[in-house]
This record gives sequence, C-alpha cells and structure tokens, in this order.
Amino acid sequence: MLKKTIAAVFKSKGKRKMKKSELTYTLSFDLKWFSHETSKEVVELAQKKGLLKGDDELEPNFDVDEVEVEPDFKPDVNKIKSSSLLDEIVDYLAANLGMSRQEVIAELNRKQIEFGNVLDLEVVALIYAKERGLKVEEYVDKVWEEVKNSWRGSQV
Repeated sequence: MLKKTIAAVFKSKGKRKMKKSELTYTLSFDLKWFSHETSKEVVELAQKKGLLKGDDELEPNFDVDEVEVEPDFKPDVNKIKSSSLLDEIVDYLAANLGMSRQEVIAELNRKQIEFGNVLDLEVVALIYAKERGLKVEEYVDKVWEEVKNSWRGSQV
C-alpha cells in the first residue's frame, strides 16, 4: 500500500522528483489523503523502507509506471503503518534489489527450503539480504525479538 501511495503521488504530479515538502503537501492538501502531520510520517516511512531516495529532492526507488493505481485509489493509513516486520524486510529487499515483492518472496521461499525449513522466514530474509551486500543491522534486533516471541508461544 505504501509503494502504491508513493507511486500515485508522483503520477498525479507527472514528476520523477519532488522536494520533500511538495510530496508532503501533495499527500495532505492536493490529494487530501492525510493530515499534514500524517503525510510527513508517510514520507518518512517511505524513506526508511527504501522506497524513496534522496535527501530534500526525493525520487522513487522504483519505476512508478509499473505500479497500477486505480482511479478511485485512496490509501488506508492504518494499513500503511501496520505492516508486519516480514513485509517491511520484503519491501526493503524489493526496493534495493530492483525486484518485485513476488520475486523476493519466491526467492525467500526457495532459500528457506535450502535451509530445510528450519529457519523463520524473517531470518532467511536477513541472510538473503546480507548475501547480496545489503545492510541489515536495523532489522536484526527486531527479528531476534520476533523469533524469541514465536518460540515462547510454541513451547508446551
């Protein structure tokens, strides 16, 4: 949903690059999708997830023309903010490896089978990212917590 939201903003303006302030303004005032404060959070989240590159002049880290945006599209801020850790890592991989989400998930599933299905998919995703030279440090503690919690929940 976040990727589609970012694509929709750039498509609505017909631009490849926008200042952070213009992107925020477009989300809140032109498209009237979010409050100004929420729009700032959405832009920051897109930057954090690797969907936007640049500092003040931002541009999508993907081809916006490949993202289908329905004419009546309206993003749900709760869905944007509540993606799972695995979703977050898959989005990061897709954005930084130039792959679709489906391609990343297929690769992770293949890799998980290589490991004999004994590792959580989040762990496999970090290994996959590391093998491709991506930085995973920001996800390690989060994945560790998730793995610990899933093991606690499965103990008898």
